[in-house]
Amino acid sequence: MNKTFGMLFGLIGTITAAFIVLGLVFDKSENEKQQGLTDNYDVSIDGRIAYVKYDKGKAGIYLTNGAGEPIVQLPVEQTILDINFSKDGKTLAYVVSDKEMDAESGSAVHLVNIETLEDQTAFSSKSIITELAFDPKDPDQLFYLQAGVFTNYSPITGPRPHDFDVHSYDLAEKKHTQYTELKKYSMRSLQVSASDETVFVQMDDDENAQTADDIFESRQRIFQIPLDAPDEKSIISNPAGQEDIYDFLLLPERDELIYQAVGGTGANGVFEYELFSFNWKTYETKQLTNLKEYTAKPILSPDNKIYFLLDREFAGRQPDYHIYQMNVDGTDIKEIKW
Repeated sequence: MNKTFGMLFGLIGTITAAFIVLGLVFDKSENEKQQGLTDNYDVSIDGRIAYVKYDKGKAGIYLTNGAGEPIVQLPVEQTILDINFSKDGKTLAYVVSDKEMDAESGSAVHLVNIETLEDQTAFSSKSIITELAFDPKDPDQLFYLQAGVFTNYSPITGPRPHDFDVHSYDLAEKKHTQYTELKKYSMRSLQVSASDETVFVQMDDDENAQTADDIFESRQRIFQIPLDAPDEKSIISNPAGQEDIYDFLLLPERDELIYQAVGGTGANGVFEYELFSFNWKTYETKQLTNLKEYTAKPILSPDNKIYFLLDREFAGRQPDYHIYQMNVDGTDIKEIKW
């Protein structure tokens, strides 16, 4: 009898081990299937586009006028969360983390010299850094958004980075500074002012929410945060608007911002995200795109064109990103190909 049970347990153990191995192989093969452009890109002062692309599951950074080879390529188990050019276009910062994130995941911020392709680690963090932004006024100041936790705040979305705040790192002094104590559920689209000591982010306007209904009624808006008085933050998007705002681009010389919001719902019931403009002096809002897809991440090019992403498979199994450009007023929309 003992021998029979021993054989049975041995068989169960063998089968279990086999399934574990198969699971690991499956996970690895799924990771290796990742292919194509991601939603991370930036445009330098000379018009060069840096973009993150998967090649057989390996995340790499490519340049539009390069030789077609990645200037950075990571192992299949790592991913690039964001990239950002310095104002002079000579340095590209990028942040690396685990592709399969968990509560133990951290981040490493790298700097690549675009001319020599020398790659150095600026700093590492035990927390997840999701976005980077050079200060256009000071090349040694690199701002970033960092999550305080990786946890499951919502049973719908599963574990994600949360409790976000605004930080910076002085590349010369090797010093970190935390500016806010907001611990926001979500924070994105970090931008640094070129004229004063302020930053801009997108987040919920739920600071005064007292009840679940208050939280439900809150909206995603764009905030201006003075670095010397972060508690005096203010909303610069339409404060009376009832729409949620996501990615955005500031155009201070036009007193405008370009932002992403839901423009409608497709026949399949999936939201269609378009780009809009808002003038904070006249309060005029204008819809710039009507592509009935998922448009995102507007960026201003040196020739005053607006670059943006379009996902042709939004809500599908795998995204299908393409880079487009248009005039500031939304005219002459065309895809960028190289």
